[in-house]
Amino acid sequence: MNYLLLLTVLIVSACAHAPQVMPGKGAVYGVLSADSHSEFNRKLENDTGSNSMYGEMKATGVKYNNDMVNYAKLDELYVGLIQANLTPQQHQLTATAGGMSLKSIALAVGDTLQLRNNTPQSQHFFVAESPSTGDKIQTFPSLAAGAVASYKIELEGDLELLSEDNDALKTVLFAQKNMLTKRVASGDNYQFEYLEPGSYPLIFWYWRLGKIQQTVQIQAEQNTRVDKTLTVDNVIHQ
Repeated sequence: MNYLLLLTVLIVSACAHAPQVMPGKGAVYGVLSADSHSEFNRKLENDTGSNSMYGEMKATGVKYNNDMVNYAKLDELYVGLIQANLTPQQHQLTATAGGMSLKSIALAVGDTLQLRNNTPQSQHFFVAESPSTGDKIQTFPSLAAGAVASYKIELEGDLELLSEDNDALKTVLFAQKNMLTKRVASGDNYQFEYLEPGSYPLIFWYWRLGKIQQTVQIQAEQNTRVDKTLTVDNVIHQ
């Protein structure tokens, strides 16, 4: 990670504001970032162990370049908090001739996708488990060109929203029961407020960098800070 980018991340992290303390309630907040290719390349260059993952990749000549994804500028990172009795949420998605408006969405089982079809033809959308996890499929009625429909997500886990009529229309989904999600850009703040005291599973996710999960303990009249970085390393070590 170059000096300017590191300085920016440090400044943003230092400016993460704690939520207002509420009587009898607690909160969790923090900064979610994604590791850049330059940081991965630095680890490759500095690794001298032939038996390590970095050493093996270095020996094969693997190196990321500027034509690849700049993870430090991603804007589809998600934080999810698992809580009981969650009210279903709605998520907006648009299909265009050039593809989907979002490449990824994290949501709760039972949430709805409000999908607008801005392509010139009808689309038959469906949700399927990712090939590595299963073969369950949830189908939806045909969506005419220019129409809008809301689809309730019933499957759980790593999923894909696809169209039978256009292979370019694809959005990766991650669905978990009772998961309230926040979408952030890399280096941005997130927060979940007005929480009852207790233990809550917290999930950090980006479709190309996998998931980090941990349990956070919420105390009354206290804010708990949890900062995380999603990295290429996380995917490789899975």
